[in-house]
Amino acid sequence: MKKTATILAALAMSAATASAGVAPAYAGKNPPPPPPPAMDPCAGPISYNNIELLYANTDWGFGGSSDGAILRAEYSPMQNFYLAASVAWTDVDSGGFVGGIEDLWDFTIGVGGYFPLTDNIHLAADVGYAHQRYDQLVLDNSGGTVWDSQSDGGWYARPHLRGKWGCLTVHAGAMYRNLDVDDDVDDDFFDGGDWAYYVQLYYQLTSNWDVTAGYLNGEHDFEQWSIGARYRY
Repeated sequence: MKKTATILAALAMSAATASAGVAPAYAGKNPPPPPPPAMDPCAGPISYNNIELLYANTDWGFGGSSDGAILRAEYSPMQNFYLAASVAWTDVDSGGFVGGIEDLWDFTIGVGGYFPLTDNIHLAADVGYAHQRYDQLVLDNSGGTVWDSQSDGGWYARPHLRGKWGCLTVHAGAMYRNLDVDDDVDDDFFDGGDWAYYVQLYYQLTSNWDVTAGYLNGEHDFEQWSIGARYRY
């Protein structure tokens, strides 16, 4: 009897030891959830917090062109509201004639708002102060020529649409600018006229950086092409 009990006890211990290393089977009614999908690197809202630096080539409509740079910045302190500012410098080749312009500077600062039309299209607009400063070749008292700095102030308005599809963002709209020089000389060419229409494209490279290219067309055959980079923060 003792021998039989010993054999049964040994068999029971062997069975328990073997079953201890086997993982229990899933006994639930539903299978475990699948892993989360991979995150889209271009997912995210239309940006109103960014800084961009551009190279710009300008055709003034009278056969001459010039190169320059544009720095723009936007900041949205709250939903549906943003601040905007820009500085543009253009090296104008005046040809040395009286009245010629060189070192043209444009400044703007304004406030804006935006309204979502769909999940990926916004109607936006900003208005504010515009200022232009330039060096102009003028006649002095002795009949010679000297460079004299001039400046004009006024206001601007920029209604436009912003759309975002994956890694591509598009801005398209118009800008109206009214400077004092527009009232003095109605057909003054160097400010590009009162109305201008533009499109700006952005393509996302990383989570914060885009490459960008744009085109602007104004009155008096004014045209400007730009290319650069944008940082979103």
